[in-house]
Amino acid sequence: MVVRTARQAAIQNKAVNKMNLTQINISGSRIVGALTKLGHTGPKHHGIIIGQNIFDGKVYVAESRHTTGYVLATYDDFIERYSPNADVHLYENDGQYSDREVAQRALTEIDSGGNGKYNLIVNNCESFSNRAMYNDSNSNQIMNIVVGVLMLAGAFWVIKHAK
Repeated sequence: MVVRTARQAAIQNKAVNKMNLTQINISGSRIVGALTKLGHTGPKHHGIIIGQNIFDGKVYVAESRHTTGYVLATYDDFIERYSPNADVHLYENDGQYSDREVAQRALTEIDSGGNGKYNLIVNNCESFSNRAMYNDSNSNQIMNIVVGVLMLAGAFWVIKHAK
C-alpha cells in the first residue's frame, strides 16, 4: 500500500482531471506496436494507456517518441500507426504500482517534459513505459540487441579461430 499525503493526492487528481480523463479497465496497461514488418520479433514501440476522455470518449496513450518527444496520442492513432506491421499487443500492468498510479506516473512525466531527450540507448519509449510501471528505465530491447551482437561476434571469432 502506498501512503500519500492529501497534497499528493490533490496533485495527482489535478493532473488527471486537467485532461478530463477517467480510468478504464485498460488504464495503466502497456500497449506495444511493431515498428517494422518483422512484427514483434523486431523493434517495437511502447506506450501506456492513460484513460478515456469524458467529453470526446477517446482513449489516450502516453508515449515517448524519437520524433516528437513526450506526447499523448489517441488509442486509435496508435493502432493506425502500428497495426499495418503486426497486431498491436496490450499487456496488463504487472508492476509495483496500481493501474491508476501507472497512468498517473506516465502523465506526470509527460507534463513535466519527460526524463530528458529521447535517446535510443538510454531513454527510449520502453524506458518511459518501464519508469511508469516499475520505476526502472531499463530497455529489454536494447539489452537483447547488445547480447545478440556479442553472441554473433563471439560465434564469428570461434569460427575464424577454429582452423
